[in-house]
Amino acid sequence: MHLLKDKLQLRLYQQTILNTASQKNTLVVLPTGLGKTHIAAALASLRLAHGKILFLAPTKPLVAQHLKTFSEIFEPKEELTLFTGETKADSRKDLWEKSKIIFSTPQTIKNDLISGKVSFDSVALLVLDEAHRATGEYAYTFLAREYAKLSQNPRILALTASPGKNEEKINEICRNLRIEAVEARSREHLEVKSYVKPIKFHYEFVVLPEELENIRSRLVNAIKGRLEILKSAGLVTSTDVSKVNKKALLALQASLQIQMAQQNYEVAHALSVCAALMKLQHALSLIESESVGALKNYFDNLWDASKTSKVRAVKDIVSDFNVRAAYSLTNSALEKNIEHPKLEALKSVVEKQVSEKKDCKILVFTEIRTNIQKILSTLDDISGLEVHKFIGQSSREDKGMNQKTQIEVIERFKRGEINCLVCTAVAEEGLDIPSVDLVVFYTPVPSAIRNIQRRGRTGRQEVGKVAVLVTKNTRDEVYYWVSKRAEEKMQSAIENISDGKKELGQDAPLTQFIKADKLKPEEQVSIFADVRERGLVVDKLFESGAHVTVGTLTCGDFILSEDVGVERKIVNDFVVSLLDGRLFEQVRGLKGRFAKPLIIIEGNFEDIFKVRQVHPSALWGALASLVLDWGVPILFASNPTETAELLITIAKREQLERNKTVAVRLDQKPRTIAEMQQFLVEGLPAVGPTLAKNLLRHFKSPINVFTASLEDLQTVDGIGSGKAELIRKILEKLFDEKT
Repeated sequence: MHLLKDKLQLRLYQQTILNTASQKNTLVVLPTGLGKTHIAAALASLRLAHGKILFLAPTKPLVAQHLKTFSEIFEPKEELTLFTGETKADSRKDLWEKSKIIFSTPQTIKNDLISGKVSFDSVALLVLDEAHRATGEYAYTFLAREYAKLSQNPRILALTASPGKNEEKINEICRNLRIEAVEARSREHLEVKSYVKPIKFHYEFVVLPEELENIRSRLVNAIKGRLEILKSAGLVTSTDVSKVNKKALLALQASLQIQMAQQNYEVAHALSVCAALMKLQHALSLIESESVGALKNYFDNLWDASKTSKVRAVKDIVSDFNVRAAYSLTNSALEKNIEHPKLEALKSVVEKQVSEKKDCKILVFTEIRTNIQKILSTLDDISGLEVHKFIGQSSREDKGMNQKTQIEVIERFKRGEINCLVCTAVAEEGLDIPSVDLVVFYTPVPSAIRNIQRRGRTGRQEVGKVAVLVTKNTRDEVYYWVSKRAEEKMQSAIENISDGKKELGQDAPLTQFIKADKLKPEEQVSIFADVRERGLVVDKLFESGAHVTVGTLTCGDFILSEDVGVERKIVNDFVVSLLDGRLFEQVRGLKGRFAKPLIIIEGNFEDIFKVRQVHPSALWGALASLVLDWGVPILFASNPTETAELLITIAKREQLERNKTVAVRLDQKPRTIAEMQQFLVEGLPAVGPTLAKNLLRHFKSPINVFTASLEDLQTVDGIGSGKAELIRKILEKLFDEKT
């Protein structure tokens, strides 16, 4: 495979960044449209001599976009591969071996790495697009860690336009991705400035008309009344509506729920008030920032829900005088064709852009999906404008747009068949949306990352424009100032890291680059995990060197041997499964399948008494019944890491010390005649792989096993009188669906 050099002409800043990236794991921070992908392509051409290139991006459309870019730069194209979970499992392994440059989503690669379909040992470059996602449990973190351990010649290139809101977040991404150097260029950087066009910002301030201000006032009164209740209970310190936010209310709600679980029923009313407050805050945001139509839709849904719902908060809201007045005023405003002034402001901004440039492209971002139809109808009658919605997949409101439909709409947008998209956050990143002439923020957002992602869609080849619609004296103004300060803070953090900590490897603890100890070859164990258990426990099992097979289990979450099946329960799920009856059904399944079933409860055990309103004696009774009546041991782990360590310890004991194997029936469909015979015999009760082999070795064939007498069965090692009687009973009893 070779690079078509005439297709790739790097600018000076790209060459400078490439020089660093060729020597160190590098985080590249560049505004959208300044050629991050071309830097990756140039580095890929340098690293191809050392092995494969793996390019990861969060979504399938974005992965396809990168493949298309590389296809124009590299030959032969047959050695560039789009790797997806939709490709047949049997062919993915061969495809991996044959390909030189692979493009995929991180989750697909993570699953295949764990299942053994792909290997990192021959990957010489790992490229991670939209690298700001590398926090928490996102797959990038796991993959970067494993790549650093497993690759024979590792190099990581991370790409983003917006790395994080502060220095702490950026450092977290650098740690998670094993970054040694940061190369950052803002639009104002001397090396970049000549390659970008300026972006003109326009802030359109609107004032709510009297009719809408009256609706707002009613909702504010309703919120204040509830804040006074919470303040009198000592749960909040202020009744200032502007100081109450969703995050604070969620924290208060969580605290009250814990008190309820501890039988402090005096907080029940406060909990209901808190729930009502969150609903009213949402209604307030709709009238302040969105549209009267969106608020009416929300009120209609609340009133419909109140007819059947037993939720106290809903009934409290619809019976509130102020809320009922707000609902009536909302209907009245719509009857008079009075709408939010932002809609007219939006129409004016878009009309001006269309009049200045007939073939323009426009993106309009709104926070509320239910507001999109109102915006579409407002813009629909503008001459020369073809407008279309662009949203994510299904929600409670509508079916949404799948990725195939999204790509079709984008292609029409590129061709000019559509020249205005009304979008939700789905258009902020991860899709190949071309440069546009105007980006409109229907509602300001407080996030610096989201602001940068949105406006990065304009100002590439021509002067860009960003219009922000702000309702005066509302949270819109607060968000405007918050995002402005957040962006300044982010830029300062980027400069501090890229200038002051250019060589991150010098400051980072060396332990993060040391390859973790794995199980020795003689300690290798196999563990079968249910597909629903994909997450931190499976990650830790894989990191420890266990051979993990992920598939669908009929009972249990993990199989450690032919005798041991494990049901893993997070503390919350343990209590919920006890209440809904799943727990003992799952235990019955374990008992019927495994000689030694086991339950692991994960989390803080004290929390078990804080979940739901379950009396402690009921929980102790359930635990006692599981151990004494059902004979199922219960073990405890504080976190996924401890769970994984516990599973490996038990698997070692079973497989290495007691020579037990994981059942063939649950691993994969048998292919050879011997496997089919073993599979057949394992269907007998209490017969696992080891015992099935003993029976076949003794009786020579399955038919001889099935016709063996009670006495003959007991001559086989591992079969006592009880097991022999059970086998004969199953084979001889007439079939009855009722038994």
